[in-house]
Amino acid sequence: MKARNFAKSRLRRTPDYYYYRGSRLTPVVMLATTLLLGFFSMGFGQLSEMIQTWNKVSEVEAYTKPVVVQPKNLEMTEKQQIMSYIVEVFGDDADDAITIINKCENSEFNPKATNWNRNGTWDTGIFQVNQIHGYSMEEMQDWKQNIDVAKKIFDKAGKKWTPWSCAHVVGQKPFYMN
Repeated sequence: MKARNFAKSRLRRTPDYYYYRGSRLTPVVMLATTLLLGFFSMGFGQLSEMIQTWNKVSEVEAYTKPVVVQPKNLEMTEKQQIMSYIVEVFGDDADDAITIINKCENSEFNPKATNWNRNGTWDTGIFQVNQIHGYSMEEMQDWKQNIDVAKKIFDKAGKKWTPWSCAHVVGQKPFYMN
């Protein structure tokens, strides 16, 4: 058997295998063939529709307009509305806010819930806001006002839950332990 001259041949050798070296046009020809076969397989009608779609919507527009699907004729319960408003008002701190309410302040999310304290004051509403903050019981039993006031108290305390007696459920010391 005659030895091959690999320098002149298109057949190349590596230590593990042989391969065929094509011309410089081989990648271009392969790409054109692939595109042509693709056009025939999906039909030219679909191709023109795809090109028109590309021209209509840019990628940026496609990702800046999120689609929100909401079921029609489905009303939220009062508890769902309250929790949704807490998320809206408290933002990143909403998890802790809901934990505070759920674990010890007002697990039923009852806007009219009232607790009478030993010192003669009352706590009322979703966040059980105490009367020392200067609001009437009627104001604090409106759940939106109660949540707004709770957010003011939370912000005034340096974005901490220390004004609530059960701050320990979110890993903070309540006011009476400081």
